[in-house]
Amino acid sequence: MGPPNEKQILPSTIPPKEAEQPRKKARFGLYQFLIAFLFIQSLLYISPFPKFSIFNNLIEDSSSPTNGTCQQADPIYPKSFNPSELVKGEKEQIIGWLSGAVKVPTETFDVMGEIGEDERWDVFYKFADYLEESFPLVQKHLKRNRVVTHALVFEWEGSDSSLKPLLLTGHQDVVPVLPATRDQWTHDPFGGEYDGKYIWGRGSSDDKSGTIGALSAVELLLKSGKFTPRRTVILAFGIDEETGGKVGALNIGQWLEEKYGKDSMALLVDEGNGIESAWGQLFAAPAVGEKGYMDLELKVETLGGHSSVPPAHTGIGYISLLIAALERHPHEPYLSPSSPLVNFISCAANSPAHIPSHLAKAIHKVEKSLKHGDDKKVNRKALKQVEDWWVTGSYEDGTLGKGMGKAMVSTTQAVDIINGGLKVNALPESVVAIVNHRINLASSVAELQQQITDVIAPVASKLNLAVEAFGKEIQAHGHGCHFSKDEGPKAGKVILNVAFNSSLDPAPVSPFTVDSPAWRLLSGTVKGVYATRPGAEEIEAGSDEIIMAPSISTGNTDTKRYWNLTKNIYRFAYQIMGPGFNNIHTIDEHIEADAFIEQVRWFMNFIVNVDESDEV
Repeated sequence: MGPPNEKQILPSTIPPKEAEQPRKKARFGLYQFLIAFLFIQSLLYISPFPKFSIFNNLIEDSSSPTNGTCQQADPIYPKSFNPSELVKGEKEQIIGWLSGAVKVPTETFDVMGEIGEDERWDVFYKFADYLEESFPLVQKHLKRNRVVTHALVFEWEGSDSSLKPLLLTGHQDVVPVLPATRDQWTHDPFGGEYDGKYIWGRGSSDDKSGTIGALSAVELLLKSGKFTPRRTVILAFGIDEETGGKVGALNIGQWLEEKYGKDSMALLVDEGNGIESAWGQLFAAPAVGEKGYMDLELKVETLGGHSSVPPAHTGIGYISLLIAALERHPHEPYLSPSSPLVNFISCAANSPAHIPSHLAKAIHKVEKSLKHGDDKKVNRKALKQVEDWWVTGSYEDGTLGKGMGKAMVSTTQAVDIINGGLKVNALPESVVAIVNHRINLASSVAELQQQITDVIAPVASKLNLAVEAFGKEIQAHGHGCHFSKDEGPKAGKVILNVAFNSSLDPAPVSPFTVDSPAWRLLSGTVKGVYATRPGAEEIEAGSDEIIMAPSISTGNTDTKRYWNLTKNIYRFAYQIMGPGFNNIHTIDEHIEADAFIEQVRWFMNFIVNVDESDEV
């Protein structure tokens, strides 16, 4: 399938500045010329033909969006048949599939033993049995592969091996329900109850809606008998996404790479951002990148002893001062000119959204300075204004939640764990704090480690502490034994390390312009499904459009294990989101049944649209 009818430019809601009036002393002939010329221009403006004017650059207003920014793909509809028809009469079945999945408590925990040794993994046998019973056509027509026993990969082989497969991923596991909170749930967290509007329970949204949504779509396509894929479709479901994907997704990624090779997938869609309202406009905001990750282990080692004769600072005192130093020096926000978040604001400014006028002016200046594609020539002052909006914006005027905007343009740090001391009358010999970091898209693990070292080393020096930072001696002890009385720091030692082998650079950013076939397919399907949603026929055409705009994820999904498989990775769920979205990870998690059915409808349309395209 060819590309959509070229890129629609969204209209501006910001009126252009009026052209300057001619000077009073100008000749009458010049008046006549200008009036005639502007009259002709006005005819051109309202005509269906392109506009040309030697005055275009002269009267361009700095508050109006530039052409060429945030171009929108046209809606894409399957050509061979209408998959949306397949959900009709299937509401009860679709709800039942998700409800039944919620009833299987596939909880995972931060520390789990090996599969086969830790009985907590065994619940995934029950979940696999449930999937086999619930989706008989998937079991019959797709090849099911067990990876590390419980991770599942389903292959729906296509007829044309020259086409790269479509990869849809999700996870079977859910975060645990704290036993002390079970009586606070409106419905049993593992009851999967449907009250006529919502499906309730842990995993109903995160992420059994994604896993069951993809399986439901394939089951209904098979049931229809109307679709046989040319392009192989792969469904892959991890088992420990909520604890880092170190077992399930890690092995799935390796298994797929060994079988299909690097860069072997056309595109990948996993759980992620959804459809959000900002400034009175709906945006579909797939995450095209993820922040990096690192847990810092901050350890202070000191000599022990009896607490009746204490030093000025114990190890706990020292680590408190070091933590305070870290918190006095938070990582500064930084918005890169090439960030998807710059494009998000461009999309808003070029849509009917009512964004603040100062933000519209700033993003226009950024766009203008970047029109030749050189980030070094960006208007830094205007870019800083856009950055400042992300830092201070609120949910009501467009960010995704309080504090979320700042987190999206900063490396964040949070001191989450501290341990030290065993007895009230004994000086602690080793004290440890764990500091969680989510790394700015424009930064790296190496840069973060250097920043931490630069903050800690001077403070440690003043406290007479040696420093070992990520395997390197920064401030060595004196000669001789541990905590020597010779030259060098004597009070103790600070050791900085990566905890839990957790370091991860920010994800590569996936394409997010209409020049990318993958982005066009994703965008076009979103627009097509939205345009045909229930009740859409009652709304005036063009009055309720959804805008595609790239965003990022502040957390990490299983996609971090799949980077080698494709550059086209999109973290997106076709669901309308809002504050406290579906109570994910907390009491009363739920999903609206009709919203889940729409998600299934999106999956079906997307599978068929990708199959009908030869561009990816």
